[in-house]
Amino acid sequence: MKEKLIYPCRSTVVCLMICTILFTACSSSKKINKDYIYFKNGTDTVAIPQKEPVIQPGDQLSIRVYSQTINQEQAAIFNMPASADSQLIGYQVSPEGNIEIPVIGSIKAAGLTKNQLQAVLMQKLTNYVKNPTVLIRFLQFNINVLGEVRSPGTRQFRVDRVTIIDAISAAGDLTDYGKREDVTVIREENGKRIYHTVDLRNKNLFESPVYVLQPNDIVYVGPNKTKLKNLSVDPEAQRRTGLFFTITSVIVSVGTLIITALR
Repeated sequence: MKEKLIYPCRSTVVCLMICTILFTACSSSKKINKDYIYFKNGTDTVAIPQKEPVIQPGDQLSIRVYSQTINQEQAAIFNMPASADSQLIGYQVSPEGNIEIPVIGSIKAAGLTKNQLQAVLMQKLTNYVKNPTVLIRFLQFNINVLGEVRSPGTRQFRVDRVTIIDAISAAGDLTDYGKREDVTVIREENGKRIYHTVDLRNKNLFESPVYVLQPNDIVYVGPNKTKLKNLSVDPEAQRRTGLFFTITSVIVSVGTLIITALR
């Protein structure tokens, strides 16, 4: 008696394929989520350093001088008027690190914090303004965010305290290829470029000297192994692989039709 061959139902094969794909997708998802966790080293309370930004050559500062008396005319000469579009005109820090104040003259600003410069100006102004008050803020707090972020480029902030998290958030967060343990902050200090590497997954990030950014810092997010692997793919090998799978698919389809016809 001729033995009858039993072939699996096509619907059963399809179900098995779908289950396999779903299982693989879930496994990959778990791996990706594990790799992309921020601050994975615990939830202990961390003291965040409140380091003030340091004034650098090229910065533009808004400096407003007031008198703690009813007579504000004595302070008017030190306050720059607004432009035609109501934008404040600031004091530009020269390449040598100085600002030019009317009557007082050249004042060294680079290397000082806002509070330190405020103290210097108040001391200088006492000869011209009775009980002076000085308010200083950055008019241009620019951070360059480059690399594996969703929207790279220069980000301008209207506040005087910007963290590395603020900068990355403003750039749309990291892409799927961003290497969270390899974020570099490039900063100019005393005429030299200093490179700091931070790990966004580590709670010690908040204690880093570059957690609070300085104006004109560069934040660079490096690519992970997946991105580097994709960049090194041989186009010809990729074409051959695609062709192989196409031919295999055709053979399987033809084989299925033959088996179905013989049954």
